[in-house]
Parts: sequence; C-alpha cells; structure tokens
Amino acid sequence: MWHLNANTQLSITCEPTHYGEPRDDPDEAARRLQSAGHFHISRNMSATSQKIAMCYTEEKCMGGVSWTTIYAPEDVSQSIALFLNSTYGLLIRTCYGYVGGQLGRFRIQVRGIPGHPIPDFAADTDAAQQARVIAAANFDRLRILPLKRISLSALDPNRAEIDRVVTDMLGLPTIADTEAMLSEWRRLMCLQPIVHANNKAVLNELSRAGITP
Repeated sequence: MWHLNANTQLSITCEPTHYGEPRDDPDEAARRLQSAGHFHISRNMSATSQKIAMCYTEEKCMGGVSWTTIYAPEDVSQSIALFLNSTYGLLIRTCYGYVGGQLGRFRIQVRGIPGHPIPDFAADTDAAQQARVIAAANFDRLRILPLKRISLSALDPNRAEIDRVVTDMLGLPTIADTEAMLSEWRRLMCLQPIVHANNKAVLNELSRAGITP
C-alpha cells in the first residue's frame, strides 16, 4: 500500500497499489516480507478526496509512504478499522491529525500512531470483548460497502451504517436520539473548513443536499 488513490480505494477493502520482486538478497526480502499485514492506517488522509482512514487488504502487503501497517489480532484490527472509518473516529482523526497549513489534510507521523486516541479494543474486559464480537460479526459486510469521500459523509448512507455498528460496539444506545446525534455530527463535520477545504465540488454537492452553515 504505497500511496493514496481515491479512484480505487473506495471501501475499507482495498487492493495493493504496487507489486514488486526482490532483486538480489532473498534473505533480506524474506525479512522485509515479515512486516506485511492486512490492516493499514492512512498517514496522509485527505478528506476532500479520500474515503477511508484505515483499510484492509485481503492479501498481506506492506505499508508505504502513505499507509502504515497495523499489527494486532484480527478481531482487534477489525474493531479499530470500523471505528476509525466511523464518524466517531473521523472526528478524532481531524482533531489529532490537523496541524494547520493545508485544509482538508490530516497527517500523522509513524511515531504518532500509537498515541491516536481510540477505545482499547484489545482490553480484557467484557465491554471490549463485546465490541470485538460485534465488529467480527459485521466486518465482512461493512468492509465492501462503497463510501463517499469523507467530506461528504453527511450524504453517505453507508457511513451511517458503519456508525450504527460502531455505536453498538461502544455500548451506546442505538435509539433515534443517537441516530439524530450522529446525523448532526456528520453534518457539522462536513461544514468545517478544515474538512471541506473550500473545495467547490464538495460545497456544491453539500449545498444541493441542503447542507449549509
């Protein structure tokens, strides 16, 4: 997963962007291949073009300049991937990754990934175990849903579906009030300049849907 590609990275499940063959040292190649994995977090997330904050590759691959491979048990990784691609996770990412300078871009360094605020889905608690069970039961269904760009999350029924599952994972009440809260959060997130970056195409699409300040 060498770089971002908004034209092909349409859902949580993605294909590797590059392939290669080792040139000289098979032992070095084998050592490097040990770093391959299925789950990768975006380090250079663009809300105006990108759809996902973390992806899953069906075949193991290595991260690159824009993606860093995450190593955790499968059910924990599934939980993290759903959370980071939900409105809950995206709101945290926009706060954690934005350092000014370029609107719509949320960069994190490799050393900043361990400090990314998320629930402890690996914890040995009933709540974390239940979150992992819910994530595992829904991951294969959710990972193939095509998503709109992050800055258009307010218009995305599939993002809302991820939100519903993550709400259940977090142990929050899945009631009409929660749905209304998340809908409002998606609307407010999309109206933030650091998210829409004054992108005309994004603003026009939001406006046509009646989403304005």
